[in-house]
Order: sequence, then C-alpha cells, then structure tokens
Amino acid sequence: MNGNVNVFPNEIFKREWIDMSTLSFAGPRFTTKNLTLAAMLVALQVILNKLSIGDPAVLKFSFGFIATALIGYCLGPWIGGWSMVVSDIISNTILNSGSLFFPGFTLSAFIAGVIAGMFLYQQQISWQRILIYEFFQILLTNVIGTTLWLYLMSLSSSSSSHTFMALLFIRLPKELIMWPIETLLVLVILRQLSRLNLIAKKSEKEIHLKKYCILNELG
Repeated sequence: MNGNVNVFPNEIFKREWIDMSTLSFAGPRFTTKNLTLAAMLVALQVILNKLSIGDPAVLKFSFGFIATALIGYCLGPWIGGWSMVVSDIISNTILNSGSLFFPGFTLSAFIAGVIAGMFLYQQQISWQRILIYEFFQILLTNVIGTTLWLYLMSLSSSSSSHTFMALLFIRLPKELIMWPIETLLVLVILRQLSRLNLIAKKSEKEIHLKKYCILNELG
C-alpha cells in the first residue's frame, strides 16, 4: 500500500519528464517527396516573412514563426535547417525589399530550423512542449542571434558595448510579449495539422520502447 502511494506520483512525473525531454535528432530522408514539401514550405516562409511591420534594422513583427514551426514539424532538424537557409537567401537576395544580406542571419535561420525540428518532428504536440520550444527559439535566434547580428552590422568607430545593450533592451519587451502569442498560435495550428495525419509518425511500439528505455535509465 505504502509502496504504491509513494511510487505512483513518481511514475507520473517520470512519464511527463520523458515526454518533455525527448528531442528528434534524426529526420526524414532527402527524397523527392520531402524536397517538394520543403520547397512549398520555403515559399510559405518567404511569404509570411514578407507580411511584417516595423523596421528590420531594429524591431520587426512577422508571421514567419508559423512557417518555421511547420518546417520543423514536417521536415525534422536537418532538412528543416537547410530549408530555412534557402528561405533566408531567397528573401534577402532575389526578393530583397531593402534589407541588407548578412551571413549571421543565415546562420540564425539554420539554427531556427534545427531547433524546430528537434522539438517538433514526430513529437506529441502539447502546450508544455510548444511553450519550451518557443522559449529556446526566441532566446537563441531572436534575443541573442538577431540582436548580435544587428549590433555587428551597425558597428562604427563610435559604437560600444552600450549599443548592443540598447538594442537588447529595445527588442526584449517585444520578445516577451510575443512568447505566449507565438506559443498559442503554433499550438493551435500544429494540433489541427496533427489530427489530419498527413505526416508519418513513429509507431506506438517505437514510442513505448523509447520511454521504457528511459524509465530504466532513471531507475
């Protein structure tokens, strides 16, 4: 009796921790079907990135995060990462609307695709997972990455570390506001997409086997 009472909550905690700690480090193969899907999602990414307001050199609002999540969910970390690179190059060269091309943003795009694929590809879509995914996505690619690249682009003889901090303080409130908003929108879209069963997922046997192995490691 006492053993059951003590173990049961612990087992629930372990299962929840497993669901949240699982990341996808592998993705689908580079097949014609997946590359075609990648091309379609890259086009969507370019379009949604163009639907933006604000100054790209300081603070910009866009819907590109939706396409980023879809790319990671459908294509995994590696095809997703390279798809984001292609999207960034197209947006800032062929379809450039005035913003300057900078390799740092291309690197951030690749990282964004990898993060999206690791958190979302063949994973159960829950609000906890999306909340944590958006936290790391915003922190690494927007708060740190974009702010750093904007600072480097604006370097001059009069620039100092205060310039970077000024950019950070301008951008940080926007990212804090967008975190729950992006979480909600991505959660709704991916849950609806998962119900359509358009993307091949792991079998229940594979999922339970992986959880069983992790539970054994946790003791």
